[in-house]
Amino acid sequence: MIYVACGLIMMIVGLLWYLVPAKRPDRLYGYLSYLAQTNKDSFQFAQKMGARYNFIVGLAQFLLGLTIHFLGGDKYFLVWLLTFVIFIIIPFALTEKSLQKFLQKRHELPHDYVKPDEVKRQKVKGFRDL
Repeated sequence: MIYVACGLIMMIVGLLWYLVPAKRPDRLYGYLSYLAQTNKDSFQFAQKMGARYNFIVGLAQFLLGLTIHFLGGDKYFLVWLLTFVIFIIIPFALTEKSLQKFLQKRHELPHDYVKPDEVKRQKVKGFRDL
């Protein structure tokens, strides 16, 4: 049932973000990230994509939760508890990927942006900034 509850919450968040998108960057409401704050167009695009992906992934999670419940898989609660977090991460990853493509297409990707998949860790001598 955790998939059902989390899916419902994600669908509600997606619907709220779609119906009443954030007008300006705010830590409490709307989708906020480094790429979303690049310019006004990227912020509006991020709100639209964040709402869409939250609703779609929430719906998928909700339907999966109902399927698990009706097939009698509720007894594996620990498995569902450990895996439902993946569904929370997916909308953020998809939104960031969409934002990256959006900004690249418009040649507005910040020059200091580093793709998270391309970060290379190197051993350094002495202290290191964290």
